[in-house]
Amino acid sequence: MDAQSPASSNSPDPFHGEQTMLILVGLIASGKSTFAEALENHFPRFRRCNQDDLGNRQLVEDLAYETLREGLSPCIDRTNFNALQRSYWTGIAREFLGTSISVIVFHTPYQVCASRLQQRTSHPTIKNVQQGMSVLRKFASDFQLPSPDEGYDHILYLRPSDHPRPEYTRDEVLSILERLKASTRHRGTGDSPHRSQSHIGNRAAYSRSHRTPGYRGGYGYPSAQSQSRSSFTYAPGSSTHRSTGRGRPFGASRIAPRSAGPDSSEWWRSPQAR
Repeated sequence: MDAQSPASSNSPDPFHGEQTMLILVGLIASGKSTFAEALENHFPRFRRCNQDDLGNRQLVEDLAYETLREGLSPCIDRTNFNALQRSYWTGIAREFLGTSISVIVFHTPYQVCASRLQQRTSHPTIKNVQQGMSVLRKFASDFQLPSPDEGYDHILYLRPSDHPRPEYTRDEVLSILERLKASTRHRGTGDSPHRSQSHIGNRAAYSRSHRTPGYRGGYGYPSAQSQSRSSFTYAPGSSTHRSTGRGRPFGASRIAPRSAGPDSSEWWRSPQAR
């Protein structure tokens, strides 16, 4: 039984009375789904939209739209590993007047994610440790931390030390939402990447000339596997696309078309995925 006071247990979440598009960001096994499940359980006004369960990004988008139309807040539970992937959700949010955009980055070290994969016994799409490690390496090589020009309103960085237990009480979820709400795009809360690069681990590389935020020591060399931020094509309709003019038209759709990229829960099987 959780030792929660009646006052704290009954407190509404700080986003009460408004809608927010909550985008979770992190490697596989970084803790996103554990949090998302607890969030939906303790605060049902947030709806978990999980790509592993639904099967592909299109179905996640459909559920996000449905959630916003119902006056609820989507929690996008997928890796969202770069600016392009996150722009799908900012674009959808901007179609609903008054909807804020919030980001929680699960800034979990590569080695911690790898250790958790070794102990994982069931997953909707990853069937064994070897497969999981292969997926983890691919995501880690392409991972890019969020930048303020992506158009979010709130951002929070969470490390494993912020929540060492495998489950969340209502008060713990409430505390995270309060920290998130208090943050801004230029001054997020939590352990920001610029203060915690050293904990990321031994998959480190560092470029002084053209740095791209990522899991290779916080910054990695831009390449075919890890595009520089300036080379991203943002989805038409996203706040970043409208404010910077970046991107190119994709017909009538406000969302970039799906290719052999990370659109389904098993995108990494395709040789064109990278």
